[in-house]
Amino acid sequence: MKKLIALLLSMVLIFSLMAACGEKEEPATNNGTANTETKTEENKTEENKTEEPAEETRKFTIGTVGSGLPYSLLEDDGTWTGVEGELWDSILERTGWEVEVVRCADMTSLFGELDSGRIDVAANCAAITESRLEAHICSDPIYGDAQVIVVQPDSPYQTFEDLRGQIVGVSAGQAAQNTVEKIAPQYDWDVHPYENTAALFQEVDLGRIPALGHTVSTVEKYQREQGMKLRMLDEKLFGNNVGWWFRDDEESAELRDAINEVLAEMHKDGTTAEITEKYFYEDMTKLISDEWLHATH
Repeated sequence: MKKLIALLLSMVLIFSLMAACGEKEEPATNNGTANTETKTEENKTEENKTEEPAEETRKFTIGTVGSGLPYSLLEDDGTWTGVEGELWDSILERTGWEVEVVRCADMTSLFGELDSGRIDVAANCAAITESRLEAHICSDPIYGDAQVIVVQPDSPYQTFEDLRGQIVGVSAGQAAQNTVEKIAPQYDWDVHPYENTAALFQEVDLGRIPALGHTVSTVEKYQREQGMKLRMLDEKLFGNNVGWWFRDDEESAELRDAINEVLAEMHKDGTTAEITEKYFYEDMTKLISDEWLHATH
């Protein structure tokens, strides 16, 4: 009897061991060790991922005459002030773009440097004119200005006709030069270009020439900063919008469009108005006119 019981116990033990060997191992739960096969696949996926390249910072070169306020003053140490300097400070602060600013001798050389490719943007508060649009493309208007004839306060000249046959001085390369030369035959004016604008204003202030043609903003500058007393004729030469200039090619057009987007933001939030009022004593953005030339004309 004892042998029979022992035999039965042995068979139960054998069947129990066989059942245990046949059980499958359950995969680890979230509370246990991660499944080795799954972890390996995730690692492979991570290894196959490629980092997207960082977008390169836009870099370009700006040219400016930089000879004086209120337009553009570029110091020897690279400090850039005036309307142009502060406008571009705002643009670079918003975009993170990197620029090199180059000083040019005058407006003629400024556009020459642009044409040669040594600069990418001509920035010196240059008027949007027909002659410039023939060879270049321009930004949207930054602000508006007007060209006028200026005489001494007690001058007998009141109209363009009164100045018939007289000398009218202009700044070489400035937009007013083109305007004055265009209408000079109508009044028989003797047009004298001056390389130095300060010298031009002194000529009229001292009575050495009877009149000059320039922009309202420049006239205000010399009257306020140098104590000159001048009088602008009621009849205006021309009203003009002011912009930045580029070569007429695809790459430059893309740069122009990117700058226009930032300029639109600055118009919308009042930055451009604030800067022009600081230097010209009034919000010159209010003078932008659809009746004057735009880049698209």
